[in-house]
Amino acid sequence: MFVLTPPRLADYAASDRIGRLLADETQPGDEAFVSQRWLQESLPKRLMYECIYGDLLGDDGPRRRILDVGGGFCALTRRLLARHDYTLVEISAHDAATALRAVERSVGRQFWIEGDWWAQAGGRPWDVVIANDLFPNVDQRLAMFLEKFLSLAGEIRLSLTYYDEPRFYFARRVQGEEVLCVLAWTGQQTREVLECYLHRAVAFDGKIPTDAVSVFPNGRQVLIARLRGDVST
Repeated sequence: MFVLTPPRLADYAASDRIGRLLADETQPGDEAFVSQRWLQESLPKRLMYECIYGDLLGDDGPRRRILDVGGGFCALTRRLLARHDYTLVEISAHDAATALRAVERSVGRQFWIEGDWWAQAGGRPWDVVIANDLFPNVDQRLAMFLEKFLSLAGEIRLSLTYYDEPRFYFARRVQGEEVLCVLAWTGQQTREVLECYLHRAVAFDGKIPTDAVSVFPNGRQVLIARLRGDVST
């Protein structure tokens, strides 16, 4: 469990493995997907991707049952599909459903469950459950997610975004006519949720940094966490 810092970003930039793999795997039309463009345009996002997915992209690891919650689609998703039993649960707020269905046809199998993870995912056990850049900046149900999936997973991998300075957004409800002001989570709020699960943390030195320099232009902090679940793998 660690926070992304400028020294870690500099170490990653020396090889930029995800950037190289992305260039090798990208096919015509992939730029239509927002996650693809984000990875192409942002070195820190490629570092995040390496931290969460890196070991799953190689040819020599075991085949795993993977549930990716809100992960979107990029060219490297094809590598995950080829090497693992991979399922994506995605509302698809950014991309056209027809585009994702077209990818399914091109790879020869359905892998996308359309909808909210709370209603759509669960039931079967998973080796790895991933939520990359979803909690708690986009989805504030972090505690509910952990409660639901720790019993269904061998491991949960998270990248968690929070802000040390107040940051808020105006948003319109999908169902209803209200405009909401949503205050982004702070590091303290994020740590309070994780404190109940620190005994499950992988490679954790006992302290979540509170004064790291952000690697993102908007000042957000990103905590990478791996938690052991209840499923034997």
